[in-house]
Amino acid sequence: MQIKKKHIHFGIIIIAILAVGLVYYAAQQKNEAIEKGALDEEPKASWIVDENGYLYYPDNREDVKFRREDYGIEGNISIHKIIYQSRNGNIYGLLVLPTSAEELLPGVVLLPGAGVSKESELGLAKKIAGLGAAVLTIDQRGVGETNGYFPALDGDYAGFLKGQEPVQHLMVYDALRAYDLLKKAPFTDSDRVIIAGESLGGRIAVIAAAIEKDINGVLAISSAGLGFEPKGDKSKDNFLLSIDSEHYIGMITPRKLVMMHNANDSNIPLSSAIRAFSKAEEPKQFVLVNDTACNHGYCDSMYDGLVDALDYLVDIKSRTLVSVPDR
Repeated sequence: MQIKKKHIHFGIIIIAILAVGLVYYAAQQKNEAIEKGALDEEPKASWIVDENGYLYYPDNREDVKFRREDYGIEGNISIHKIIYQSRNGNIYGLLVLPTSAEELLPGVVLLPGAGVSKESELGLAKKIAGLGAAVLTIDQRGVGETNGYFPALDGDYAGFLKGQEPVQHLMVYDALRAYDLLKKAPFTDSDRVIIAGESLGGRIAVIAAAIEKDINGVLAISSAGLGFEPKGDKSKDNFLLSIDSEHYIGMITPRKLVMMHNANDSNIPLSSAIRAFSKAEEPKQFVLVNDTACNHGYCDSMYDGLVDALDYLVDIKSRTLVSVPDR
């Protein structure tokens, strides 16, 4: 394929931007938290579940403290480990970037499903980065390198009754901090940063986007809410509503929502995904595949739908990568 000289010029410019961005990340490592363990505590911000069962954070979030470590290069993709500060400890993630681009990159925070590590999510992250986006995927609480644990629902509710911040709320906050970090990165287009997730990660993504109105859209893969209906116990009702993405999904508008699902998903039935989708407002899209060889989560049969979804959310198809020749 012939590459026009102006495209080569733009590609070189953006390579420089990417390089400067990574230098910026390295500088942050020195300036904010170079000592091992220096990221372990973030000042506690208040959190509230209101009388209608909505979680929100009344305090403004400060700049994220983080460290960066090189992880590797695979073809036209570079991978970097990111360790950033959240509440009660550090969150470990992988930042995946194309090595060249024509312009600032859209950003995608990618949240794995329950028990799924950032390394297991890396394959999907590389597919998205290969389309021309900066992707940050993380180990959620109690998974991989991120400390903590993911309690059963009753245990999280017991802590909630004692005034302790539930782990499922902390995971929403972690997602917001990942968004804060990616939005301010010098290689991303701050107006095109979305949040995506698989299964539990999709549920957290919807809640985070409902809370943070600057998130530009949501991609939920193999996900649905709890479909909870209040039973009359105010405390328990409010807790369950506060972690149910279907309670929030109507708040995504006027930003865009895409849900992707496999008709043969036995973990989250198609009917549950359709129920959640029906509660969302326009603009929205539902991408359905019928893949008998795949059960839960992202499937290779979803790739074309993934490209279309990212084009719908951040115009990714019209912003192609450019390879810069050695000479």
